[in-house]
Amino acid sequence: MGSSFEEKSGIIRSVTDWGCWYQSIDDVTLEILTPPQVKSRDIKIKILPTSLSVTVLNQTIVSGSLFANIVCDESTWTIEDEDKSRILRIFLVKSIKSPQNCWVSLLNDNFHADFVTLDSMKKKMLQERYQRENPGFDFSNAEVTGNYQSGGPNLDM
Repeated sequence: MGSSFEEKSGIIRSVTDWGCWYQSIDDVTLEILTPPQVKSRDIKIKILPTSLSVTVLNQTIVSGSLFANIVCDESTWTIEDEDKSRILRIFLVKSIKSPQNCWVSLLNDNFHADFVTLDSMKKKMLQERYQRENPGFDFSNAEVTGNYQSGGPNLDM
């Protein structure tokens, strides 16, 4: 989705000990806080369709099976300066792009979003769906109630 929707509606982050992760209909993003001296040569990332491995300064940060499949050829990472540290951003492109494909955790067995965060993620993904289906309207601040747990009602006739 365009950045304007995310700028208006905000990002729902699932906080971890290494930073956070968040998602949209299309992708999952990890933000890993690193020391300011970290260079790209200090980072080892292995992105596969079903798994992810991230090592920074020879310390494993994330390693395991992803919650759902991704398109590894379209996934990427960057390292950016922010305040007095650096942030490693990893962009994972989802294989299934729909609000029904809301990840409840980053890995199958780790980094679960808490209930309130997950609920907010599902609502935001439904807002994003409505924004795509109705581009002339602004759903970024819409209140979502009712049936949104499975990506909202199916409006196909």
